[in-house]
Amino acid sequence: HLPYHVFQCACYFVMAVLLMRLKLFLTPYMAILCSLAASTIILPISSKQRNTAVMILLGCMSIGGYQNLKGPLNATREYSNANQEEMFDWVMKETPPHAVFAGPMAVTANLRLTTMRRIVNHPHYEDSGLRDRTKLVYQVFSRKHPAEVHRSLSRLQAEYVILDKNWCTAKRPVPGCALPEIWDLEDAANADKPTFCESFSSFPHLFHLAFANKHYRVLQVLSPKGAHQTINMGQ
Repeated sequence: HLPYHVFQCACYFVMAVLLMRLKLFLTPYMAILCSLAASTIILPISSKQRNTAVMILLGCMSIGGYQNLKGPLNATREYSNANQEEMFDWVMKETPPHAVFAGPMAVTANLRLTTMRRIVNHPHYEDSGLRDRTKLVYQVFSRKHPAEVHRSLSRLQAEYVILDKNWCTAKRPVPGCALPEIWDLEDAANADKPTFCESFSSFPHLFHLAFANKHYRVLQVLSPKGAHQTINMGQ
């Protein structure tokens, strides 16, 4: 069976080269094949000599492995995002535990981890259904009519949606990198209209600005029956 496993490992190696994320298949397979170093198939010598060779090999590998670990273990870093922390504090204090949020994937992932609120999208790219939901959420960074965006968010049962100031920006230093510009290619029919970030305030019966700071805004997605039931805006 050895030729088969070597061929399989080679296939995983090619996959890892083409897509780094797929190295998760290569790494355990390489570990399995490396274990053959202690087998008579690879080293047809006495047991004592084979064990000595394996110990020497492990020792040599440990030198490089220790150096690779030493850097990250000795590094001292601190992550701070005051605007996001302020928003999360508001979410914890002003929204019910069962509230459902939508927004940029990196933000909603942190929101779920920090506040344990429910989210409709997170960075799990391999799930096609979740990619479709994320595309619906990202309509808030497009030029679609707020009523259409409201229908999409209501369809996902989102009660709040988070707007990132940088993502709302229609122009970036490098042309074509802003989300509104990308949406202009996807939704050319609305390319000459204002962005949702600019127009949602004209539709107070659909969206209520519940929180805002220098970087984030949280909109409450109102339902026709409960449009008057809004919460106080965070200071």
